[in-house]
Amino acid sequence: MKAFWFAIITAVIWGSVPIMEKIALGKGMNPMLGVVIRSLGIAIGALVLWALLAKNPDYAKNVTWSSALLLVVSAALAAIVGQIFYYTALQQGDVSKIIPVAGSFPLVSFILGTLLLGEAVTIPKLIGVLCVIAGVVLLK
Repeated sequence: MKAFWFAIITAVIWGSVPIMEKIALGKGMNPMLGVVIRSLGIAIGALVLWALLAKNPDYAKNVTWSSALLLVVSAALAAIVGQIFYYTALQQGDVSKIIPVAGSFPLVSFILGTLLLGEAVTIPKLIGVLCVIAGVVLLK
C-alpha cells in the first residue's frame, strides 16, 4: 500500500476518534482520568503488538538506549501531558474548532525541523505554513 493511502487511513481514524473522545469525556469526567483510561487501551494494544513482534528475534536489534529514551520521553509528552491539555480543550470547546487548532502541530514540527534538523525551507512548505496559520486565525 502506498504511503498516501496509509496517510488517508490515518486521517480517517484520527478524525473519527475525537468524536468518541468528546462523547466519552462528557461534561463531568476529569480529563486526567480520561488519559489514564485511554492509556490502558494503549498499554493493552502495545502488549499484544509486542507479543506478536517478539516471535521475530531480529525485531529489536537496531534499538539503542538513546532511541528508547527519546521514545519514552516523547510518549510521556504526547500521550500524557499533551493528551491532558487536548482532553481539557475538547471537553470545554467545540470539536470542530479544537481539532484543527490542535492539529496545527505540523507548524511546530516545521519550525523545529528547520532549526534542529536542518531541513530545507521551500516555497511549498512556506505556503503550507501560511495555510495552517490562516486556518488557526480563522477558527479563533
